[in-house]
Amino acid sequence: MSENNHSQKILQAIEKVEHPSIATSLLDLGMVRDIEIRDDGNAVMTLVLPFPNIPENIRSYMVNSLAMAVQSAGGKIEKVNYAMMNELERQKFLMKEQQNWRG
Repeated sequence: MSENNHSQKILQAIEKVEHPSIATSLLDLGMVRDIEIRDDGNAVMTLVLPFPNIPENIRSYMVNSLAMAVQSAGGKIEKVNYAMMNELERQKFLMKEQQNWRG
């Protein structure tokens, strides 16, 4: 498999990872960005949180879901950085959350 196809396969797997409580992908929610896939299939990305008090088990669930998706595509997560959404990003997140809440 060429490096480009490998990276594309990993990106497609990441695109399918949904939020545990919102029927929307983490990418569509604006929660994953700065995805870098290296030639060896190792991936580095940033998980962007809407609020600082997201429970550790929810953060871990999202990181583990991303890791499993990357692994299923033949890669490996090397590192996940964390960042906070700005106000505009948070408003977009909250609108999508309201529209797609699983509860």
